[in-house]
Amino acid sequence: MAHNRKYTTSKDQLNLISINSTGGKKWYVFYLRPRTENRVCRMLTKLGYEVFLPVVPIIRIWKNRQKQRLLLPLFPNYLFVYTYGHELYHIKHLPHVVYFVSSGGKPSTVSEKEIEGIRRVLGLECPVTVERKFFKGERVRIMSGPLAGYEGILDRQHNRTRFGIRLKAISHTIFIDITRSELEKL
Repeated sequence: MAHNRKYTTSKDQLNLISINSTGGKKWYVFYLRPRTENRVCRMLTKLGYEVFLPVVPIIRIWKNRQKQRLLLPLFPNYLFVYTYGHELYHIKHLPHVVYFVSSGGKPSTVSEKEIEGIRRVLGLECPVTVERKFFKGERVRIMSGPLAGYEGILDRQHNRTRFGIRLKAISHTIFIDITRSELEKL
């Protein structure tokens, strides 16, 4: 199959135009150099990409006892970009982008429902924690509230019930505290 390709010289200088491209846009995951998430997010937004950088508020206490509220990435070094598969290699070559996350030689994607779930969890303005690896727990569904219908993992820690949404592409799970009465087993 022949592909006619050309590079644009407009503001989208890095975008590859492929006349016979297949597949629609998907959420891809990129791994970045440490502490460059905001910089890369701004750069990709200026290039016209839809970017999702989930952040959580953290209060830092400095040596002089001053408190400062910061917004730190929920998944350090990771950035979600809604784009076409043929644009991945051009994004990968931008400054501070290390690689796009892949599994089995294919780029890993995150579903629209998982992205929406993260946005809703962050919108609840309750404490959120992230676990890198998660090995045990039950699959559950939330029956009521703003996250009704979402499926995830049930966890008990320090006598609290927590609900987790697992992102398989980057092996991370985000957790919120929840009451058992709002859950049902799958």
